Amino acid sequence: MTRWVMPFDKFGDGPDLARVSAVAEKLGLDLAGFGAGAAIVVGSNGKGSAAAMAAALLGEVGGPVGLFTSPHLFAPNERFRIDGADISDADLARHWRRVLKQAEGSGIRAAEFLFLIAADWFSARGCGFTVWEAGIGGRDDAVRLIEARRVGLTALDFEHTGLLGSSLAEIARNKIDAAPAGAKLFWSSACDDERETIEAHARARGVTAMRVEPVSLDALEPPLAGPHQRGNAALALALARDLAPIDAAQARRGLAATRWPGRLEIIGDAPLIVIDVGHTPDGVRAALAGFEALRAGRPAVLACGASADKDAAAIVSILAPAFDAIFCAAARHKGAPAAEIAKAARAANPNAHVVEAESVAAAHAAAFRAAGAEGAIYAAGGLFLAAEFKAVHEGRDPASLAFF
Repeated sequence: MTRWVMPFDKFGDGPDLARVSAVAEKLGLDLAGFGAGAAIVVGSNGKGSAAAMAAALLGEVGGPVGLFTSPHLFAPNERFRIDGADISDADLARHWRRVLKQAEGSGIRAAEFLFLIAADWFSARGCGFTVWEAGIGGRDDAVRLIEARRVGLTALDFEHTGLLGSSLAEIARNKIDAAPAGAKLFWSSACDDERETIEAHARARGVTAMRVEPVSLDALEPPLAGPHQRGNAALALALARDLAPIDAAQARRGLAATRWPGRLEIIGDAPLIVIDVGHTPDGVRAALAGFEALRAGRPAVLACGASADKDAAAIVSILAPAFDAIFCAAARHKGAPAAEIAKAARAANPNAHVVEAESVAAAHAAAFRAAGAEGAIYAAGGLFLAAEFKAVHEGRDPASLAFF
C-alpha cells in the first residue's frame, strides 16, 4: 500500500476560497464549469451515503461519473472515484504532483488540496456528472466553488460547533451556503426541526428549497443497512433525477450497485461482525437501530471507542445500554483513552461487563472470544475505531493506516 504524506496542514491559514480559486486557475481548471452537471451533498450525518448512492444512480445514465468524498478508511484513493472505481495509485500520484506544483506556498488547507486533485482528475477524464461531499459545513468548504445547481442536505446534528455555530439553526445556515443563488436545495425530512430556518435562509439566498420525503422503496431497497438509509436514498434519488432522467429499473440497478464501506458494514458472519463509522449522537443512535435489526436476536458484544475531539461520553451513553459486554479501546489515530471510554460505559450501563483493552487489536480478540460463533460484534463509536477494527480483522497492520 502506498503511504501518502499530506503536504499541507489540516487547517492551514484558515478558510480562504480565493486561494483555492487561484490554484485552480493555475491548473487551468474551470471549477464553476462543473456546476450544471454537479450535485453537492452537505449534512451532519449520511452525506457520504447519499453522495455514493447519487453517483451510482447517475452511472446508470452514462459515464464517466465522478465522486469525491471524505474521509477514508484505509487509503486516500477511496476519496476519489469514477464510475465506482477508486483512483489508481498511478493516477493519484500524477494529479497529486500536478496540484502540489501549483499549490506550493499558497497556504491552502489539506482538504482543499484533495478537492483540487478530484477536480483535476474529473476534468482530465471528462466527467459529465460529478457528486461532491462537503467536508465540514458548506460556507467555507471548497466544494462551494463548483457552484452546483443541486445541493442535498441530509441531516443536522451538533458537530464542529467551534466552526459551524453552537445551534442547529447556525449549522443549517452554514451548510446551506454551499448552494449558489438559483440552485435547488433538496432537504431531508430528518431536518424537519429546522424547517423554518432552512426555508428562510434558502429564500434569502435565492435558492429553491424542496423537502424530500423518505420514499417508499418497496422495489428500490437501499443497498446500505439501517432504516435511516431510506431518507438518504430518497435524497440521492431526488438529486440524481433532477440531473438526468432515471427510470425505476435504472434506479434499482443504481442503488444495488452502490458501494460505501464502513456504514453498518458486515465484515464477518461467524460471529456476525458489523462496523459503523458514525461519530455524532444522532448518527450513532440511527446506526445502532440498524445494528439491532441486523443482529436478529443474536447475543451481541460491543467494541467501542471514540475520537478524542468528539463527545465521547454522549456517544458511549447511547451505545452502552444495549450490550452486556463492552470492550473499550483507543484507536491509534485520535482515539480517546480506553479508560475514558470505559468510565462512560460503566456510567451508562452499571451492569455491563466492561473491559479496558490495551489496543483495538486486543479489543477485537476479546470481543471475538466473548461473542462465539453464534453471537454478534458491533464495532462503533467513531471512524478511526471502526477502520482500525476492520484492518485488524483483515490482517492489515494498523500502523499502515494513514489519515489526514
